[in-house]
Amino acid sequence: MDIIAFFDIDNTLIRSSRGHVEALLVCIAEVYGIDALIDVINHHGMTDQEIITRILEKYEIDQAAIKARLADCMACMVRKYAAIVKSEKIVIMPGVLNLLSKLEKHGILLGLVTGNLEPIARAKLKKIGIDHFFKIGGFGSDHIRRSSLITIALERAEALFDGDSQRRVFHFGDAPQDMQAGREAGVVPIGVATGVFTAQQLTSAGAAKVFSDLRGANDIIQYINSMKI
Repeated sequence: MDIIAFFDIDNTLIRSSRGHVEALLVCIAEVYGIDALIDVINHHGMTDQEIITRILEKYEIDQAAIKARLADCMACMVRKYAAIVKSEKIVIMPGVLNLLSKLEKHGILLGLVTGNLEPIARAKLKKIGIDHFFKIGGFGSDHIRRSSLITIALERAEALFDGDSQRRVFHFGDAPQDMQAGREAGVVPIGVATGVFTAQQLTSAGAAKVFSDLRGANDIIQYINSMKI
């Protein structure tokens, strides 16, 4: 496999999950004793670890206290979301299933690069039947920095599929942080304007190409194949 395509989840593959936010806020309250609001920060594009940290900073919790209970908070989120997802309606973005099927048929290795904690990411995608497409990934449970998640995902790909430095690697995402992370990690960032950010914002953040959504599978595959190392 000489091409890898990584995908963000929320607002790229699916509509953002309200249950995910609910689990995060409930666990901040349980673990840190803070009845927090998600809107005290612009959380779009952040990893779960970063969201927890930035929210608590807004409530003037010091770094030592945040780090001391961060693992507990993440474990709490996984437990809470495992219950929430059973009744949550996960909405898949237009064109996603067709695109993933065609990419797989073209022999492109698919992976996830998402700020979601891995069990939460897998639970969302399993609910809508697309988890099986993604053999590897870098997750919010792996690191607080999004660019590090791409590096981690690439290391896992090399471990599983005989490392090849000449692979073409793409990262699809809806947020400027996805584009910046792709550039920092040395992969090709592809913007998908299905979230709260405009095509111009994604381009300004470093997107090599921006698609309005993921419905144009043939155009997306043609673009990927046209890119040379």
